[in-house]
Amino acid sequence: MASTGLDPEVTALLTRMGSDLATAPMDPTVEQRRELMTWMCHAYGPPMARVKAAQDRWISTPAGPLRLRVYWPRRFSLKPPGIVLNIHGGGWVLGGPESYERISRAYCARGDAIVVDVDYRRAPENRFPAAIDDCEAALAWVAENARTLGGDPKRLMITGDSAGGALAAVACQRAQVPVHRLVLLYPVMTAAPDARFASRTDLGDGRYFLREFDIKRAEEEYLEQPSQGDDPRVSPLLADDDALRKHPPTLVVTAEFDPLRDEGRAYADRLKGLGVPVEYVCVPGTIHGFVLFAGVLKRGQSGLNRIARAFKS
Repeated sequence: MASTGLDPEVTALLTRMGSDLATAPMDPTVEQRRELMTWMCHAYGPPMARVKAAQDRWISTPAGPLRLRVYWPRRFSLKPPGIVLNIHGGGWVLGGPESYERISRAYCARGDAIVVDVDYRRAPENRFPAAIDDCEAALAWVAENARTLGGDPKRLMITGDSAGGALAAVACQRAQVPVHRLVLLYPVMTAAPDARFASRTDLGDGRYFLREFDIKRAEEEYLEQPSQGDDPRVSPLLADDDALRKHPPTLVVTAEFDPLRDEGRAYADRLKGLGVPVEYVCVPGTIHGFVLFAGVLKRGQSGLNRIARAFKS
């Protein structure tokens, strides 16, 4: 793909971010980073789509109560509608149902689907494997309660962005229930200590929002020790072929100017080589998180529509 450079809207957003965040702390705490991400998701995110209802549910897990936020669509093209388990990004540290409310509502309204956003335990307070344990518990609960929620148990889907993409892929590899579709957005595919991708070094210097520094810091906060990055429950790209063959039809979306671009492509290539139906899309001219910023980026809006089509199919 020949590059045409950054989309003008992306350039304007990066300039706006520089101005908006000029007074942010130089070395923010974890809580300050969480607050900042929530602010950005609402300041630059898509409009707050109308849904029929939104409700928090608490489920029991071996680690204790786990919160799920459930969104029901006002109308849907298939009866009963499909159910989407949404696993948010944020480097295993940031994000949550509050920051991802606009995205979850957009998935629900545009995808004609019930959306379940899992509030998994975050690092560094809860390190690996807390997050994936919670996501697996949420998937099992949704599968068991699909009909009670009003959804179609045969159309159970999983999506995740960034670090949530890693969790979504691992949950799919290890699923004990049938998964209808998987959607990965600019996913982290490995935290292995020896991971080397040209996009991380070429695009991770801070010009394009996500930095290689941010990726490495997230790994340090999530893992007790770097060697855990070789565990396929952390790095889905390292899973064996049998685990990857469990994937349903999968959509992988990356961004041209994202440090995580090359590993997303590598994952799609592995799936394709094993005969898994895969659609791979690298969106030109844009950056990591562009769907989160769909309120100011047309390519984010287009991304939301593509994801909605995947949920409806």
